[in-house]
Amino acid sequence: MNVFAKILGVFAMLAFAFAGDLANAAPAKDGDPVIKDTVWKGKLTQRGGGPESYDCEFTITKRDGEKFEADLYEKTGTLELTYLVRGTIKPVDPKNKEKGYAIEFESYDAKGVKNTTAIIKVPYKATLTGKKIKGTWKLPEDSEFGELEGDFEFELSKKE
Repeated sequence: MNVFAKILGVFAMLAFAFAGDLANAAPAKDGDPVIKDTVWKGKLTQRGGGPESYDCEFTITKRDGEKFEADLYEKTGTLELTYLVRGTIKPVDPKNKEKGYAIEFESYDAKGVKNTTAIIKVPYKATLTGKKIKGTWKLPEDSEFGELEGDFEFELSKKE
């Protein structure tokens, strides 16, 4: 075998290995719609003080198996910010995916903060059924911001 054929063989093996890694990091399967670059729009409510409602846009920025990262944009009046969140998505019942998916995530940073204070480490819990994510959030009991909590509902947005 000549040197050129050996080099070509090595490139082919590397390309196959790289393609295998990409396939293993596939963002979604079995009808799970929470894939990279999907946008979910809706409302988030807040009880316990401050604004009562925010318009939201939840954009999936990264997906690797059950793990994901997203931007959670919130706006009300002159208040505006984008939380950076990390979380997981799992079938509620692995044997029956029609029962939906359990989604849990937490804010770990914020960007674009205007006229407000970002509250980090807020846990969110939701269920995805069809094209809707519906859930709740609540500040940890030891939060310096008091007892804030609320609900949210996002719907998969059509591409514009």
